[in-house]
This record gives sequence, C-alpha cells and structure tokens, in this order.
Amino acid sequence: MERALEGVSAAPGVAIGPAIVLDRRTQRETQTIPPERRAEEAARAASALDTAAAELEAIAARLREEGRGAEADIVETGVLMAGDPNLVEGTRSLAMLGMPAEDALLTAAGAIAAQLDDLDDPTLAARADDVRSVARRAAARAAGTTERQAVGVLVARVLGPADVAEHAPHAIGIALAAGGVTSHAAIVARSLGLPMLIALGPTVLDVADGEEVVIDGDQGILVRSPNAERAASARAGTELTRAAREVAIARRAEPAITRDGRRVHVLANASTVPELEEAIRQGAEGVGLLRTELLFLEAAAWPTFEQQVGVLKPVLARLAGRVATIRMFDFGADKTPPFLRGITTRGIEVLLDAPEHMRTHLKAVIDAASGAELRILIPMVTDVDQVRAVRRVVGAGVQVGAMIETPEAARNAFAIAQESDFFSIGTNDLTQLALGLDREQSRKAPVMDARVLRLIAESIRAAWRASIPVAVCGEAASDAKAMPVMIGFGAHELSVAPARVGQVRQWIRELDFAEAKEKAEALLHESRHARRERV
Repeated sequence: MERALEGVSAAPGVAIGPAIVLDRRTQRETQTIPPERRAEEAARAASALDTAAAELEAIAARLREEGRGAEADIVETGVLMAGDPNLVEGTRSLAMLGMPAEDALLTAAGAIAAQLDDLDDPTLAARADDVRSVARRAAARAAGTTERQAVGVLVARVLGPADVAEHAPHAIGIALAAGGVTSHAAIVARSLGLPMLIALGPTVLDVADGEEVVIDGDQGILVRSPNAERAASARAGTELTRAAREVAIARRAEPAITRDGRRVHVLANASTVPELEEAIRQGAEGVGLLRTELLFLEAAAWPTFEQQVGVLKPVLARLAGRVATIRMFDFGADKTPPFLRGITTRGIEVLLDAPEHMRTHLKAVIDAASGAELRILIPMVTDVDQVRAVRRVVGAGVQVGAMIETPEAARNAFAIAQESDFFSIGTNDLTQLALGLDREQSRKAPVMDARVLRLIAESIRAAWRASIPVAVCGEAASDAKAMPVMIGFGAHELSVAPARVGQVRQWIRELDFAEAKEKAEALLHESRHARRERV
C-alpha cells in the first residue's frame, strides 16, 4: 500500500522516479575499532576530508569555467569547512576513541552543526546544513562510495551548495529530511522548476535507493509505493511539463500577444547563469528581477566593488542588448548578513544609512551591466525622497525604478511615479504587509484579497498617469488566476521564475485583454461595494 510522508513544500510541482538516496539513516550499532587500528582509522578519516575538499575544489573550478563564479565562491566555502580545525580535530579524537571513520566524521560535524543551530540565527543554520553536507561527502568517501549522476528524486537530510551544483542537472525532484525554504537548494529548485519538499523528518531516509516515489510539491507529500492511479497521474503531469517546455523553446522567438493584440513582455527572476540560460531558452526577453543580496548573506563586511562585479558580471555578460533589472541590496529581516545583525530597517533604508557603501554598490552594478539595458530597482520604497536619493548618486543616463511592495509605496505611488522611470510590483511582500501576515503565512497569502488588489490597481494607475511602464514580479505574475487580473489592471511586464517563462507566455497568447480588463474592474467594484457595506 502507498505511504505518504508529510513535509513542507519549498518548490511546487509533481514528479515520479527512482529515489537517489544520498544519506542513509544509521540503524546498526556502531562498531568499536581496536586500539591498535585507531591511528589508521583517524588517518582514513583525515584522508576522506582531504578527498572531499579536493572534489569541492574541482566542482568550483568547473563552475568558474562555465562562468558561474558566484556559485563557485559558495562551493569553495565547503573547502574551508573540510579543513576547519574543529571538524578535523573532533573527527580525529572520536576515531582515536574507537569510532569508525565514517561515524567519526558525521558525529563531529553533527556536534558543530548542533551548536550553530542553537544560536537561532538563519544564516548560521544554513552553515550548519553545509557542515553536515561536507561531512556526508567525506563519510561516503571513507566508506568507498562515490556520488552518482543518475536521474531521479534526490533524498537526503540536507543539501549543500556543492550537492546542488552536482545533482541539479540530473534531478527531477528533491526531498529533504530537514532543510529550509530560503536555502541555496530551495532557490535553485524553484528557479529550475524542480518540485522540492523539506522537513520530511528522518523517516524519509528509510526510502530504499532506486525505489519509485512520487514527489508532490503542491500538496507537500512524498509518496512511497504509489498506486497505479497516482503513478499514472504523476507521469502524465511530468510528460505535460516536458512537452510544454519543448513547445516554449520552439516558440521562444514569438512575442507574447493576447488574442486581441495586446503585447505583454515576459522577463525572468534570475540571479545565476543556469537560471538565466533556462529563462532565455524559454523566451524570456531579459531579467525583470536580479536579486543582488543572495550571495552576500554570509559576508562578514560590506562586499567590495571587486567582489560585487565578480558576482554580477558572469550573469550580466549574457544579457547584452537585453533588459537587466537589477534590484539593489535588499538586506534586512530574514536576509540580514552578519555585519548587519541587529538592524531593524530593510531595503533602501539600510543603504541610505550607509551612503558610501550604497555608492560603491551602485558603481559596481553599473560597471557590471555594461552592454545590457540596465534598470536599477530600489527595494522596499516607502516615499519619493528615497528615489531622489538614488538618482543623485547614479546621475543621468541610467533608468531608476521603484519596487512597490509596501502599502506606503502604493499609497504614495503617484508622487513616486513622477521620479521613477518604471515600477515593479512585488506582490509577495505587498500581500504580507497589507494583510499583516507573518513570513510563514505570507507564502500562502491570497494576492486576490480585495485589500491587496486595490493597492496593486492604484499603483498601476499611477504608473499609467506618469507614462512609465509597470511590471509585476511576485508570485502573482505566474499564478493562473492572478496573472490575467494583473494584465487586466494594465501591467506591461511580468517577471517570473525561469521554469515558468514558457507557460506564462502561452497563457498570455490564450488571453483576451478586453475580457481580462473587464474582470479586473469587476473585482475592484465588488471590493469597493463590500467595503461600503461593512462601513
């Protein structure tokens, strides 16, 4: 009979295939190494760490050859972890007490990771997962096993950045016992359209290697021994997704135009080379949101000009002649690096409090974007003075836009539009803030709530009155129900995850703009009527 393991969805979608188990729950009693062999066991553990470090260096080198320098930098942090004196000495001590090399590696790493977890810091929690990932790699080498490149659903306790770099091209889904929705693995999974589950618990590690499983990122379950009906449905869904992607690639040169002739530009939310390449394959006309802060969330100090250019240039070099909308650092809240720990502000306010670093940041963005159609996007805007402050730094010749993702920005949209070259509406944060939801709830927040729709409509009207283009870059841009409403309100652009570009372009071709506009206006009318009745 089929068995469903419940987890938390980190990326939507459904897939079926063999499980590729990278971690195994230990169910045997740990043997004790005789005293005369313990020095040899300690040396075997140390050698395994050296091997893991060498593999990570090779992965990083390959990434650099592919122009993925930012990802290479992340993977190289694993090399430092493999040589961490605490991990090395902890492993040696346990081996000298009689613990086998594999167990010594995992136990020492587990102790370090537990200490990081206890600090209750999201950034350090991510580092804890990476320590476990490095130790798992080393333990596998000590046991004489190697990583495989088979196609299937990856099953592990957690995945580190090197695991993602190695396996993502071959994975059809990811199922983790632990993990987080803001982890590097989750970001890559969402951008590449891989269904992903986290927090499945340790029992997921009991899945047999090669066992057929269904991963359902929509319902948040991993199904073992799926019945014939579920398996057939999953295969059909996988085939439809594959076929739709092929159609999207074949039609990538065709513009996205509604049945009654309205052109809508579809761009991508992309921050890495693989994301950008997939987006362009599916017909993206450029990047509508490039997040600059993601690869600096562990920085000990403000990143230098050279560091920022080094991260941005490999991506932006592929956007010559295309739109490149680069969002300024959106530090704060759950995206607070160590050097800013304790701040209470977020987005543009953080940068305005550090004017020299803001100037360095903007200079790096402009330098890295040479050849692309650069647009600078200001995060978490609340008033027009913030836009003016950025304009004074960048000067003439560079497009500057406001991200409308706070209720204050929506209410001040007309004034902000007078100083902006474009708007980009971030529906995720706008929904969360307008409805007073916390971070967990905001992932499920209803963008179609009347209070949110009114703010979006007001912002788009303000953009039209100022004759500037307006984009939607939140989840609503690729939601089947919300997307027609955004276009009906008058959005010129939609910016979506790379894996959704082709689907959204096809939806636009099947849409009638006049009908979408009528429906959007009806929704606003209903919301106003309901509000008057409550009053």
